[in-house]
Amino acid sequence: RRDSLVMGKTSSSQFIPDIHGYCSLGVMMDFSPEGNMHDYIKGVRLAGGSTLPPVDRLRLSIHIATSVADLHTIDNTSKPSLFHNDLCCHQYLFQNGVFKLNDFNYARPIYQHKETKDQCTRSGFGMAMWKARSLEEHQIHLDQSHFTPPYPDKVDVWMMGNLMYYMLTDLYTFEEPENLSWKDSGRELIAGRRSSFPEHIENSKDPSHIAVKKALDMTWTQDWKQRPPARSVSDFLLAQLKEITGEENPDLRVVLPERDP
Repeated sequence: RRDSLVMGKTSSSQFIPDIHGYCSLGVMMDFSPEGNMHDYIKGVRLAGGSTLPPVDRLRLSIHIATSVADLHTIDNTSKPSLFHNDLCCHQYLFQNGVFKLNDFNYARPIYQHKETKDQCTRSGFGMAMWKARSLEEHQIHLDQSHFTPPYPDKVDVWMMGNLMYYMLTDLYTFEEPENLSWKDSGRELIAGRRSSFPEHIENSKDPSHIAVKKALDMTWTQDWKQRPPARSVSDFLLAQLKEITGEENPDLRVVLPERDP
């Protein structure tokens, strides 16, 4: 029911798949012959790295940020009404040159205080812990003294940054120079440290690399109160792509590297 509700209400988004039918546990949507984002990541890592140019990696970051922004603004309200709660590379299907967000069965409503009308915070998310969960969830499990209940959409914003990091580097978070456990990753995050970039990206002058790294700084803002909404990140990335391409309406589609069958 949750999947059908969300997908029915997001049919205007090019970054969420169209729904054609729904019954019980089944959703009918367009076929995705190239699979999901995890398939892409696995393929390029087995091949020794993606051949996508930096500007296409910027486009992939736009797919991620805009899909989350479209979910958060599902009812065109000033405050988000739903958050995904399970953003990971398995949840993005590749269709017609675009990674599209799906799998909303862990999505939850975002409540509004009936008296103050403020957005309600959340102190638990009901998800298993692993290192690509949000900073706030690491704080809950490892260091309660640093935890303050966040707005739920800010948890999505943090986690979409993890995916943007994958698309930029072909690495998972805290994999290099040493592959850390989720607890060690959490301690690094709580201390204000972040996953490192490969040297060719860290020292790159390419404007696409610089744009995605800036967006990661936005999504991984330590204080959730200062963390921007997904739409701000999406707008920033799209503005950077327009400047790089010199086009007012740049093509957002990407041709993925051919995968070894």
